Amino acid sequence: MEHHLELTHIDYQRDQAIAVICLNQPEGGNTLSRQMALDLLSATQEAQNDQSVRAVVFSAHGPMFSFGGDLKEFQRFGKNAEELVTVADRWHEAQQSFLTMPKPVVVGVNGMAAGGGVPMTLVGDIVLVDETARYRLAYTAAGLSPDGGSTWLLPRLIGLRRTQELIFENRELSAAEAVEWGLATRTVPQGSALDAAIALAHTFSKGATQAFASSRRMLHASFDNDFMTQTAMETQEIGANMTGSDGQEGLDAFINKRLPEFTGKQ
Repeated sequence: MEHHLELTHIDYQRDQAIAVICLNQPEGGNTLSRQMALDLLSATQEAQNDQSVRAVVFSAHGPMFSFGGDLKEFQRFGKNAEELVTVADRWHEAQQSFLTMPKPVVVGVNGMAAGGGVPMTLVGDIVLVDETARYRLAYTAAGLSPDGGSTWLLPRLIGLRRTQELIFENRELSAAEAVEWGLATRTVPQGSALDAAIALAHTFSKGATQAFASSRRMLHASFDNDFMTQTAMETQEIGANMTGSDGQEGLDAFINKRLPEFTGKQ
């Protein structure tokens, strides 16, 4: 891998056609501070805008994924809500960047995800979770309400009732329960989440990037569209992909019984 951005709280590296973004304050539990939010936004924007990046990994260094917000920093804010708003807004922009970038995102959950660490794990198309990891939303236990898109992402992924259970009861989930509930895709052996995410991202980086981008757009739009609006979007997207270079390559490869060589271009 080669370093691409010099950030203090995020490790951003390029590995061929993938970008690897890791929370990098393990001694502090990878908590979300003002600087972490700023660095994460810089990293996501870099990955989103770099057209040579065809897949993205999001994970963390250290024994845990993230303990959520930096409560000590928040306490120093006192009653100045604007300080917290600045942190939350930058983080939410980073979350939005992960959700809307036109390339697959693979999340590797390497350990405990608590508080804001939970919605951080939810931005991927595929979420691989260490078999020893645990999830706990924990906001209301600290007298706070959820953020990070928790109240938007969780009901869509696991339904309202289970979301209410996580928020009001602060129920802790094992990695296996997170998969069963729909928070994660599958478990991986202890200590392998980051490596497994990188390996999968390399596979995606050789795939039909534009078709992946279309699929991301349509899946996110599906919760707000009626059937005919959604199918009209499907028609538009499949038409654009069929006439694009990857679509033409995929069709020719299928017809001629060979492996396609996708370039990721429209």
